[in-house]
Amino acid sequence: MTHPLLQIFDLNVSFSSYGRSTHVLKDVSLKIEKGERVALIGETGSGKSVTSKSILGTLPDNARIDSGSIRFDGQELFAMNDKEREALKGTAFSIIMQDPLSSFNPVFRIGRHLDDVMYFADKRSGVKSSAKQRMARISDVLRQVQLENPERICAAYPFQLSGGMRQRVLIALALLHRPTLLIADEPGTALDVTTQSEILKLINQLVDEEGLSLLMITHNLGVVRQTADRVYVMRHGEIVEHGPFREIFENPRKDYTKGLIEAIPPLYGDGVVDQPVAETRPIIKLEKVSKSFEVKSGFFGKKAGYPAVKETTLNIAEGEIFGLAGESGSGKTTLARTIMGLLGPTTGRITVATHQHGEGEKVTPLRELTQIVYQNPGTSLNPKRTVSETLSVPLHFVKLPKSEHRTRMVSLLDQVNLPESYLSKYPHELSGGQKQRVAIARALAANPRILVLDEPTSALDVSVQKDVVALLQRLREELGLTYLFISHDLSLMRNFCSHIAIMLKGEIVEQGTPAEVFSNPQHPYTRALIAAIPVMSDAEEEQKPKVSEEERQQFLVQARS
Repeated sequence: MTHPLLQIFDLNVSFSSYGRSTHVLKDVSLKIEKGERVALIGETGSGKSVTSKSILGTLPDNARIDSGSIRFDGQELFAMNDKEREALKGTAFSIIMQDPLSSFNPVFRIGRHLDDVMYFADKRSGVKSSAKQRMARISDVLRQVQLENPERICAAYPFQLSGGMRQRVLIALALLHRPTLLIADEPGTALDVTTQSEILKLINQLVDEEGLSLLMITHNLGVVRQTADRVYVMRHGEIVEHGPFREIFENPRKDYTKGLIEAIPPLYGDGVVDQPVAETRPIIKLEKVSKSFEVKSGFFGKKAGYPAVKETTLNIAEGEIFGLAGESGSGKTTLARTIMGLLGPTTGRITVATHQHGEGEKVTPLRELTQIVYQNPGTSLNPKRTVSETLSVPLHFVKLPKSEHRTRMVSLLDQVNLPESYLSKYPHELSGGQKQRVAIARALAANPRILVLDEPTSALDVSVQKDVVALLQRLREELGLTYLFISHDLSLMRNFCSHIAIMLKGEIVEQGTPAEVFSNPQHPYTRALIAAIPVMSDAEEEQKPKVSEEERQQFLVQARS
């Protein structure tokens, strides 16, 4: 009689903190058959990662298994001692972590990371292996994840690899000891849409070739469509719905699941509208603007100019939501920082409202004109400052009397739909969406006319993202703001922006209204970007531009060279 590879029965887990116990997993049951792909979806805090840590045996010290069972290949994990449980890590099951950069020690080369994992896993299993044997296996696995020069990869430090290459190395780490279950914890969240597409294809390919089972943990439902046979939906530590992915997506039974699906911005079809902008004078004008950085190269450290932005000319109208899309390293953030006066242009001229700056002129940050909202609200807020202390900093720049600070801070929180009581809270007491609202309030404190939104929703769940986008829409209308929206989420841009520009290696290769860019993309790179977007239905998949593998690789290599 066959049994599932992994089966969880009525698992209950609680966390203790300051004498209080919090029930975080409630009667969780799920199973994964051999060779099956299963997705576990839900918002941040729903219990997805706690479930995976329960399987791996990596729960924190303050966690307690109250009841339940986890069987792997017929063996009860909770009946094993620590040594037996430890021996399963990397051999029976492995995990691909979410953030490829923070998963590595920055002072160790990639080869050291891989060799350490092999050495200690072999030691736990009682296997004696030489450095030469380990290197042979490492080289094989790196080639398996499509990294063709293992020697160069092993000699590199983590910061010397692109995000996609680092994620491939993480996959290689997970495959070193040929596990039977691969757990992928949000493997594409920190990556560009094209890189994410490549990583998902690679995971699918490895699952097929190696006969692996897959547990995909994600809040991106488009990713689920590409990787899962069955889906479990999790909320507040409970499994609220499960079934084949088509059944869940096309006929969800629970309101929570329906809400998750409805929160996803469509790429085509109903709900997609262009954002009209009245014809007004440009508030931002760039005339042949370029920005280069000096980079040392060669044995003697000879300096050479690296062009991050190349002779860019564009106009952004007042009140517009101008989207800037492209892969990491395409020059989006450098262009934004140059507009804000944080960097001086190497050539060309920039006009922001009535302020002008150009080549060779003193760089002056335009704090009263432009402010920025960063990608990750968890790292952009000082963890040692309360919300009140965070909001007070920009108020000093606008020379507001201290007696009026609290009134202004209460008004700012009201603008982003947060109560006055949040002034005394620290960032760790806030959810991801609440942190981003505080970050938006901080940006508004100086009364800017322009907000630079640098990936402001990429770290948020789809439902929270929908709320933040609605908030940004309302603030734009009420305060007359202009947005420069930087993102690699083209489906969000399609529904949010009035104008979109596509950047490739420091150049704007295509721009126009969302309807123009999406319905008839002219540049092959734009077509490659749109084709890589994970979508929710076969109908949307059919509407995406058709890109040959040769054409796609050509422009991806060019973008990352």
